[in-house]
Parts: sequence; C-alpha cells; structure tokens
Amino acid sequence: MRKFLYLLYLLMILILAACGSDKTANISSDTSGGIGSVKISAQAILSQAAKGNYKDGELLVKFKSDVATASSQKVHQAVGSSVVKKYEVVPNLELVTLPKDVSVQEAIQNYMSDPNVEYAEPNYIIRAASLPNDQYFRNQWALHNDGTYAGGTAGADIKAPSAWDITTGSSSIVIAVLDTGIDYNHQDLVGNIWTNPGEASCTDGKDNDENGFFDDCIGWDFTTCEQFKEPKEGVAQECIKTKSADNTPMDGNGHGTHVAGIIGAVGNNGNGVSGVMWQVKLMAIQVLNDKGVGQNSDLISAIDYLVLMKKRGENIRVINASLGGNEYDPSVELSIRKANAEGILFIAAAGNGGDDDIGDNNDIMPFYPASYKLDNIISVAATDQDDRRVPFSNYGPNTVHVAAPGVYTFSTIPYSLNQSGYGILEYMAGTSMAAPHVAGLAGLLFSYYDGIHNTFFNYLQVRNTILRYVDTKPTLEGWISTGGRINAYKALSALLAPTNLTAKAQSSKVSLSWEDNATGEAGYKIERSSSGGAFTEITTLPAGTSSYDDSAVTVGTSYAYRIKAFNDFANSFPSNEVSITVLQKRGGGGGGGGCSIGAGRNTVTALADLTVMLIPLIFIAVMRRRR
Repeated sequence: MRKFLYLLYLLMILILAACGSDKTANISSDTSGGIGSVKISAQAILSQAAKGNYKDGELLVKFKSDVATASSQKVHQAVGSSVVKKYEVVPNLELVTLPKDVSVQEAIQNYMSDPNVEYAEPNYIIRAASLPNDQYFRNQWALHNDGTYAGGTAGADIKAPSAWDITTGSSSIVIAVLDTGIDYNHQDLVGNIWTNPGEASCTDGKDNDENGFFDDCIGWDFTTCEQFKEPKEGVAQECIKTKSADNTPMDGNGHGTHVAGIIGAVGNNGNGVSGVMWQVKLMAIQVLNDKGVGQNSDLISAIDYLVLMKKRGENIRVINASLGGNEYDPSVELSIRKANAEGILFIAAAGNGGDDDIGDNNDIMPFYPASYKLDNIISVAATDQDDRRVPFSNYGPNTVHVAAPGVYTFSTIPYSLNQSGYGILEYMAGTSMAAPHVAGLAGLLFSYYDGIHNTFFNYLQVRNTILRYVDTKPTLEGWISTGGRINAYKALSALLAPTNLTAKAQSSKVSLSWEDNATGEAGYKIERSSSGGAFTEITTLPAGTSSYDDSAVTVGTSYAYRIKAFNDFANSFPSNEVSITVLQKRGGGGGGGGCSIGAGRNTVTALADLTVMLIPLIFIAVMRRRR
C-alpha cells in the first residue's frame, strides 16, 4: 500500500510538471486576462516640456514596478541627481534635483534611455486661474464682465481670463495698427512696441536695412502734413502735405493709442490695463492725422509697407483698421488683396452709422475697407455690456461678420492728452474699439496654433476659428452673419490636443482612454502603428469621445497609438503616444482550459500549486498515524 501511495504521489508531480510545460510563459500577474505596458516616449515628454513652464533643476522620475532600490540609486548616480522625495500615492515615483550643469532636457534623455525608468518628466509649474493684477482691470468689462459695471450682464464678455489659461500671446506675433499712430512711450505699451531689427540706429538718418525708409525703427508716419487753424474751402478739418512722411508715428489724437491698448497693453504688470494679448509686438503705422482724418493714398502706402516688411521676414500676422469711409476704391481693395496673398489677416471696423447715431446696413450702404469681399477681412460690429448690438453700430447680415464689445471701453491714451481722472487711460466707444478685440483674439490664436504649442494655423484657419466659435445671441441674429459675439476661450480651446492617453491589452482587443480637452472638435482620429511602422488612421470617433476598443489586433504584435482632435479645417497635435504588446491569454484557450503550474505565475497561483502537491504527503502521514 505504501509503495502504491508513493507511486501515486510521483505520478501527480509528473502530471503537474507536464502541465507547466504549456506555452503560458511571459504571462504577468495581471488578473485581467491580458498583459500590457504603457510607454511614454522621451520625444513626447520633451515636446510637452517645450509648451509649458517648469522648475529648473528638478525632475519627477518614475521607475518600473519591479526595479529594486539599489538599481534606482545607480540610475540617479549616473545622472548625478539626488532624491528629494518619494510618493506613496504613485509607487516608484521620486522627485530629484539635478546637478547645475545638467539641463532638464538632458536629464530627461538620460533617464529615459535607462530600461529601469518608466518615464521622467519636468516638475511643471501650476498657477491659480486668476485675473491679471493690472490696476484698472475691473473697468475692462469687455474682457471679464461680472455684471457690476454699468448695470451689465455677467458673462457678456469675450471670456479673456479662461483664454489666458491657454495663452497670453507671444512677442513673436506682430500686429500693425493702422490709425492715428501710437504713443510708443506709454508705460503700459512700451514693452510691446515693435522695433525694426534691421535698423542699427534710429537717429543716424540712414536706411540701414535698405527697405526705402530711413530710421523706421517702430513703424512709419504716412500723414505728415500742415494743419490749418482756420477752416478753408475744400480742406476743412483736413490738411495739405508739406513734406515727406517720417519715422515718428506718435499719436496726437488718442484713437490709435486706445486701439493699441485694447490689443496689447502689457498684461499682469500691476499697471494700467490689460490688453487682449499680454505679449505682442505692436507696429505703429500712422495713416490718420491728429484730427483723425486721412486719405486712401496713405492707406495704400501703409499696406504696401507692411507687405514689403512681411516679405522681408517680419512676422506681421494681423492688420487692425479701425477706420473707413463709404467710397469704394479699387486701389485700396487691390492693396488688401496683396496683404491677403501674404497671409495677413485684416480686421476692420464695420462703421458707426450716420449723423443720426443709428447704424447703417452695410449690405445696402457699404463701409470700406470692412465691406471689401476678401478672404482675409473680418468686419466687426459693436456690442454693449448686455450683449446687445449698440444702436450706432453698422450691421449687415451678409457683410458684417462678427461682434465684439465696443462701448465703455477703457484703454490707454497718450501722455499728451492726460486730461482725465485716470491719467493716461480713458473710455471710448465705437466699432473702432470692437475691432481691436478681434485683432487681439487673432493674435492669441496665431500665438497658440503656431506649430509648437499646437498644430499650425494659417490666416484662413484663424479667421474660420474666430467666426465659428462665437457666442450666438438673439440680439445679434439677423443683424450680422454669425449672429454672435466673439468668445476667446471657445476659439482657443476648440482643438486642444487630447492628453493622458493610456492603453490596456487583452487577448482580443486593446482598450484606449484619454482626456477629452477640445471644446469645438468634430471628433477624434485614432492612429495606430504596428511593429514600429508608420502611423495610420484606423477610425474616427464623434466629438466628446474619450475611449475606444481596438479589436483588430493580433496576439504577439506590438502596437503604438495616438489620438488627434479634428474639425473640418484642421487637426490638433497628437496626444502622447502609448506602446503596448498583445500576448497570449492565460489558460490555453477552449476545451476546458489548461493548467498554470510551472509557468510564470503570481503568488496566489504558486501557493495553490504547492498545496495540491502536498496533498499526497498529508494523506500518507494520516494513514501512517492510524497504523
């Protein structure tokens, strides 16, 4: 009997060992029935780092789950970093300080090249989504309307603070202000005034950059003329040119400086007001004299100058023209066509109506340049603090495109006109004030959709975005073509790229999930590559989707995935990439399944196997005790 029991025990061991020879090796302890590992590439991390602010000299390093402390210390030693903190909530995550001679980017590459490291990322800086600290920002209801100013309606604004959480602008973007000039010494503007890098000196009387304009350091005055103290027949309120134009486009009227401040007063500097763009370069182009009057010849000359400078490499993206008249001029139209060919967006005031202070219908009585039918023009009407069209504002369901705030507009004025209780700030009203809100939004879009922070937008894509993502209002429908007032946040967030893409593999599918950040997408494009090949689109999903199951996968194949938001004229940058391998399902498939003893297994399975193997010994011991 004893021999029989020993033989039985030996047979069970052999059976169990044979079971272990089944091809189930490499199965992880994941009890979900599959295996997957998420991998974030160094390139993706470095690309993300280029878009954000982070603390220099620090890094968050995440080691893989099976890496021992001794191994992680060797990795740190190789980089020369020191561990500051470890985290319980994210196992194997460590905050490290870097040597002074090692940059964050270099450290990321060094860590990510080590197989023990899951990822290494910058220690990004976060901030409260607060309002700028400019002294009189509370007066700028057009940017943030809390309902307390002039009996207004809360939310009847362009949603600037939310937009600023995405971008506050860029000093690489040049916006030309065609107006009465700019007080380029104004304390709230001087930091955002364009300067010509081609001019070595502004006082040597030479044309250093050989563009035909001497000392054009900050722009140009095309209107220099003799002002008449007494009205004369045919030239009342105007002037006659007595000398050539010059390089000092200083504002003696106030209109141009006010417009410039709406676009780009330096923001969050504790001083004055905030522009729609906190960072920008404003080019002072004077085409109106100190009485606010000019001629089409000067306007044509100014646009010709801007086209020239754009061709010479200046990043002029927007022209603001808060001016106009009722006479059609084919020469002006042709000059704006030239700007169109150079990819320059032209923002124009729709006009303020006639002497009765009631707006005109631009469909019937055109106001130029806003009414020229060109792809690069946006014609802008004015709204009040309750999102109503201001009575004086021109309109046109076919020819006026969009609305923006245009009354009780608080902005900068020249030092020479310091007559108000606010010093060098003042209120103005008109479609002249509405247009620069749109010009500033265009500048924000050019700043963010620049091919670095997100996909690159040309001027037509910026125009389409501004006109599409508006807040439609019953008070505007039927009056202007979009029926809406601009919304800076909607426009900027329309194609925010998806983030935090993760993947989980099972034997028959890969499950993806991500953060849906875009607010105006038509949907998402899922792209996949296999075994290191090129990415190809495998499907599109509707707007608002944040997960997808890819069932067209093969066991034993490695895949990489990325996601893009899209609308009908652009795709966002892709999300982070994730890589994953689909391995064979544990259990050996149908026919009653298989056994797992002898293969790679988890602790619970190993204990169960040991118990089974000990049963014969226990039985023998009991039998011997009975004897």
